[in-house]
Amino acid sequence: MALSQSPPAFFRQGLSARIKLAIALTAAVAVMQLDRRFEIASPLRLGVSVILYPVSEALLMPRDFAYWAGERLQSVSQLANEVERLRDQQTSNAQSLLLANQLRSDNDNLRNLLNLKSSAFPESKASEIRASLKDGLARKVLINLGHDQGLSVGDPVINSDGVVGQVSRVFPLTAEIRLLSDEQLFVPIFLPRSGVRGITQGNGQADEFRVRYVNLAAELEEGDTIVTSGLDSLYPAGLAVGRVSVVVPAAQGQFPTVIAIPTASVARYKEVLVILRNGGTGPAGLASSAPPAPVASGSSPASSANPSTPEAAIQRP
Repeated sequence: MALSQSPPAFFRQGLSARIKLAIALTAAVAVMQLDRRFEIASPLRLGVSVILYPVSEALLMPRDFAYWAGERLQSVSQLANEVERLRDQQTSNAQSLLLANQLRSDNDNLRNLLNLKSSAFPESKASEIRASLKDGLARKVLINLGHDQGLSVGDPVINSDGVVGQVSRVFPLTAEIRLLSDEQLFVPIFLPRSGVRGITQGNGQADEFRVRYVNLAAELEEGDTIVTSGLDSLYPAGLAVGRVSVVVPAAQGQFPTVIAIPTASVARYKEVLVILRNGGTGPAGLASSAPPAPVASGSSPASSANPSTPEAAIQRP
């Protein structure tokens, strides 16, 4: 039996790989040309895209979630930074506004002091409060003018709001001012609404003083205006002193208790005006030749110019 020259069916390879590749390329080019001309694959592509759309969206969900979480975290961080920036800006604006208001208030006070000096008190000196003296028995402040600038013990001290106090001690370059709230300072006053006269005396509190020796029959009310009476020939009549804050009716045989708040506050303004009693011809109501005020009891003549008693203050011509 003769042997067959062809390989068994198991080893038959058919067309060679090169021929198969050529056929595949030709078929692919033909299909592409047909699709380009007649769009025969468009329905197939549409169907496949519809089928694969949910799958692609599901695969993109982790990425979208990561983007969303990142944007939220970034938004929260940006919002926190913006809030912090706005808070800092608000604080800065508040400080600037406070400084601007303080400067405006100081400018108004200086302008009023200059107008007051030029119109009513030509013989006066504008000064600045440098410090508040720590003294448990007295209410005093220190100003930057002294004997070298013409100040003397007993000179009245005012600002644009009214009476501040009185010079109690003078040094070459500085001077001490006794405030209305000091217990050793007495100022004759007048209440225009009720027509009552009296005397102020400090009670040691920062922003209070008492009105003493008020007429027992006087009808006083909270809010009554208090001005200087001018009876001591030291403070010109009509200067604002304060307003009544508390009125306790008089008991049998006693004077009523009247507490008032000073109009002029040294905490609000640093600039004051010192009226020079011995600086030449003073304004109306302030005699240039008036003798110095008597010293207060318990104080040396060089350190105080207060009336020794309230009665002396109210009886002074």
